[in-house]
Amino acid sequence: MINWHEPRCKTRIMQPNHNSLASSAIAYPDSSTDNVPQTSLTSVFYGKNRQIHGTDKPFPETRRMGMNLCLRMRALAVSTGVLIALITCMISTTPIANAQQNLPSMGEPADNALSPNQERQLGASFMRQIRAQLPLVRDVQLTEYIHSLGSRLALASGKADRNEFTFFIIDDDQINAFAIPGGYVGVNSGLALSMDYEEQLAAVVAHEVAHVTQRHHARAFATGTRSSVSTAAAVLAAILIGQASPQAGQAALAAGLAATRQSAINFTRSNEIEADRIGIEILANAQYDASAMAESFDILRRKNSLNTANLQLEYLRTHPLDNNRIAEAADRASSVRSSRRRVQQHDFQLFKARLAVLTSLDEGQLTRTYRSKHRRKPDVESSYALALLSLRANRLSNIDSYLESLEKFASAHPMVELLRSEIMEAKGVRIEESKLDDLAELYPDRYSIIEKHLQQLVRKRRFGTALDTAKTYLRDATDPHPLAWRELASIQQRLGDAAASHESLAHYFAGVNELQRARSQFELALQMVPTASQDELRLQASIKALGKRNAR
Repeated sequence: MINWHEPRCKTRIMQPNHNSLASSAIAYPDSSTDNVPQTSLTSVFYGKNRQIHGTDKPFPETRRMGMNLCLRMRALAVSTGVLIALITCMISTTPIANAQQNLPSMGEPADNALSPNQERQLGASFMRQIRAQLPLVRDVQLTEYIHSLGSRLALASGKADRNEFTFFIIDDDQINAFAIPGGYVGVNSGLALSMDYEEQLAAVVAHEVAHVTQRHHARAFATGTRSSVSTAAAVLAAILIGQASPQAGQAALAAGLAATRQSAINFTRSNEIEADRIGIEILANAQYDASAMAESFDILRRKNSLNTANLQLEYLRTHPLDNNRIAEAADRASSVRSSRRRVQQHDFQLFKARLAVLTSLDEGQLTRTYRSKHRRKPDVESSYALALLSLRANRLSNIDSYLESLEKFASAHPMVELLRSEIMEAKGVRIEESKLDDLAELYPDRYSIIEKHLQQLVRKRRFGTALDTAKTYLRDATDPHPLAWRELASIQQRLGDAAASHESLAHYFAGVNELQRARSQFELALQMVPTASQDELRLQASIKALGKRNAR
């Protein structure tokens, strides 16, 4: 876990997302409390139908102040009891539990304590809490970037398929990144914006991927079971909560875990050392400059030196970042073969600019900062950020100059072209569909392009064409975005095909590892199709495949 605290907590501005195609009567995730555990504090704090951070809107609409982000993070601590009960239930039949009853056990300690399938179930359960209670960045262009970066590193690990990982961004200016069982890797916006190059962000993500591939959570749990199953469950629950929010993790540990706190921290330190080593190998295998690991550590250290609040930082207390660790990372990097050439940074600069704008609490100050930077030396990041800020503030008079700069630096980049199309729409200029078609042909795996095309088609009530467009993308894309299934479900419902809509929504839930909810949607679809039809056979096969996947 990479973690360093800013001395303040920020309050999130909430924006309703009215542009989503998923505004129909189907209970879509992330905008309702459908199947959120009853112990969740989401409905208590935020209301049952809140939508967090609708970042895909070009202009801000009516805003309402959200709950202080620190309180949201601490709300995860309340889930400690739920997680402890879940973990204890999961491992009640494992070899470790049987061993405590003097029964023989065989196999690796990590497998004995927590099987890979139990890790996935535990991770999915905790991820539900994160989706319900933390402000995830849901902008498709941003999530595409972090997914692409993470998938590249997951494949480079040599131990996992990219589909076994889920990468996400939390709208939080704390410098933090973490992994939870089941391959879920989270990066805070504050950390991403602190990095200067893509390789440095990749180093942090590679470090977290290493935590997953080395099964550090299961090993921590195996260590805890030397005391007792209940204590081990409590330690693991505190570790999981503490990764997302160190303050909440401390609260969980304090609630009956003080006796085991130091052993848990010491084990985590050994995990960090191993994650550094494996992470450097992953970077090299992914054709990144492996020295970026030491660079990312140096950035963290510099950020820490700028902290004037005199707070004892969680990262420094539990994961010492000293000259030795940085030097060790640099030495390891020099011993592995890796690319010494910096990759093209356009993707990363555009990602940083968009993330900075969409997570900003003060767009006026951000505009002044980028204008100053742009006057000194125009680049991709400042040009894109100023164009997007101008669009959101409806300042269209001078926006063309920023587009001209982008044309010089990143001509025909999909993020630039999508921004250009939004600007043209704001000016009342009709966008030719052929331009989006050409862009989709150039970048067939970019769902953000398909999403824009679908939005245009739905606005024109061309649902049949939208249906074909969504299906073509899902058929042809190498790694289709799960949201495409959700949008397809919305279109099918508009066309009156309820069975197909439920089936598509089931595929969406399966894509985000919500297997129980996927099964429920398949069963709803099954009730709506004719008996002994091809549709019934297909749905039954899907339910069976889902059961096998859940049992793996």
